[in-house]
Amino acid sequence: MKNVLVEASIETLRQAIRLKPNSANSHYSLGLIYLNTGEYQAAIECFKTAIRLRPGEAEGHCRLGLAYEKTGDYQAALECFEEAKRIYPDHVDTHCGFGLLYGKKGDYQKEIECYQEAIRLKPDYAIAHYNLGVAYWHTGDTRKEIECYKEAIRLKPDYVIAHCGLGMAYGKAGEHQKALECLKEAARLEPDEAEAQCNLGRMYGEAGEYQKAMEYFEKTIRLKPTYAEAHNNLGFMYWKTGLSSATPSAQAGDYKKAIECYEEAIYIDPELALAHYNLGVAYEATGDNKKAMACYKEALRIQPDYAEARDKLGKLEGIKQRD
Repeated sequence: MKNVLVEASIETLRQAIRLKPNSANSHYSLGLIYLNTGEYQAAIECFKTAIRLRPGEAEGHCRLGLAYEKTGDYQAALECFEEAKRIYPDHVDTHCGFGLLYGKKGDYQKEIECYQEAIRLKPDYAIAHYNLGVAYWHTGDTRKEIECYKEAIRLKPDYVIAHCGLGMAYGKAGEHQKALECLKEAARLEPDEAEAQCNLGRMYGEAGEYQKAMEYFEKTIRLKPTYAEAHNNLGFMYWKTGLSSATPSAQAGDYKKAIECYEEAIYIDPELALAHYNLGVAYEATGDNKKAMACYKEALRIQPDYAEARDKLGKLEGIKQRD
């Protein structure tokens, strides 16, 4: 959703283009706004016009490539990055763009090399250090991942996504206190950013502080009601509290709330396999094996290699045959 200032900027640039249609700068600037607000097709059209008016600048080709990458048109993105590199071989964002594409293809070593080259060209480029951290996350090298996020934050202390990445990496390394500190800093920097609140919820959940985790998932949902994973995570916290409920009635109440959360997550994102699986587990716990089997089957339709869902479904099918 665009805020008032962004809307005003868009309108100002549109007016500038009406007055001077051949201004490559105006088309390019408007494309940047659309790229940042997630309106990728509009961004593509703006960058194309800017390139037509001024074809010899690497920046336009690079940004067009980034917009294509966001739409999933990786071949078009690759062609744009190649043209940007032809025009200016040392264009830093172009190397980062190549890194994104290699990451999408699963070629993580080449992804790492692209970001390392970007850092060689511009050592103080925080984005490249962050992206390199993500590449190391792809390879499972948590130590190097942490180093990259820390360097990105040193260069840009208010880099929220780097604080989030560092927090999650610390969590993966088992350093939960450091993880919470990083994620709290991210939430402090952007208190209205849903992802930061959700990450805090995840970390409290991993630490076994389920009530605290629920608070953050509920806050996430208030900030972003259509965040399917947050609904799923909240449901899982109700499920976890249900496992340790003091009375059968309390347990049943927690399971009911978990089911409601999972169903909401699926309503928002019908292709979220984990929510279907979790819903199946909840139905199985309440004795509704028929619904549980349907949920496991749906999880497997979405994700055929979902081993846990296949195992659960197999066991229930075995029980059904015996009955």
